[in-house]
Amino acid sequence: MLSTLGIMWLKFKLTSRLSVILSMRNTLAGCILLVTGFLSCSKIGKPAPSFSFTSINNEVIDSETLKSKIIVVNVWATWCHTCIKEIPDLNRLQAKYAEDTSVVFIGLCDESPEIMKPMLNRFPFNYKQVANAESYTSKLQTRLVKTYPQNVIIDHNFEVVYEVSDGSSDIYSALDSKLQELIKSQTK
Repeated sequence: MLSTLGIMWLKFKLTSRLSVILSMRNTLAGCILLVTGFLSCSKIGKPAPSFSFTSINNEVIDSETLKSKIIVVNVWATWCHTCIKEIPDLNRLQAKYAEDTSVVFIGLCDESPEIMKPMLNRFPFNYKQVANAESYTSKLQTRLVKTYPQNVIIDHNFEVVYEVSDGSSDIYSALDSKLQELIKSQTK
């Protein structure tokens, strides 16, 4: 049988351990919130960085000439399975807006044309494709660590209005919904 002193000692030990556990839980929750805040570097509502690219087809793509357009940007990589998986949906989206001159689709890849072209031959991607785009994609990234794929919509005021970098399972609907909203607001 435990003595009164033994019971008090046991309560003290349990209470101390419980307090340490609760303290650790609160600290962990605080760290998670802090890290989450740092990992999300949202660009929504901010001006998009200006650019001047030459596509892999030698077409000049310049932000100054696109300022009145809606620009859909996809940041992708040849080694990224999710990037390749979403190409058919992105092609379908581009085809839907192919006749709409107010919408431009640009694919940015940090890799060289020599690496991109074989992949694009296997998986045709109907966006205007830019290689070696790392200096721009780093400015555009929406998380502390660059993630792939990343989809961004820049409106006619050259402001970032939409971003998703989670490999969304229904990227077509997500982007299409935002595009329709922007086109509707432009025509008012």
